[in-house]
Amino acid sequence: MAITLTCLGLFAGCGQSRSTKETGAKVMTEARDASVKRYNLTGRVVSVDKANQSVNIDGDAIPGFMAAMTMPYQVKDTSILLKVAPGDRIKAEIVVGNEGAYLENIVVATKMPSPDPTK
Repeated sequence: MAITLTCLGLFAGCGQSRSTKETGAKVMTEARDASVKRYNLTGRVVSVDKANQSVNIDGDAIPGFMAAMTMPYQVKDTSILLKVAPGDRIKAEIVVGNEGAYLENIVVATKMPSPDPTK
């Protein structure tokens, strides 16, 4: 009888505990995040494409990543498309991962003055 109870106790303890499952999920999330790289971008907004949820940026060089160039970037937070305009200087993070590249944490550093409609 004692042997049977011991075996049942061991069998019940063989399944993953909740904390083991949570730890495994955390490790998987961290592994995914480790494949994501972030780079600081500064540049000038050339155009805003609301339909494609992107901005075309004349970006400064990012040492070790890319030369200065003009290219479109997707944005996850589309509300920024209402806040930036051609000519604005911005600071942002380029997020590069398995899902491609996009801009995040976009901040207008220098706002281009609105054109005077009377002229």
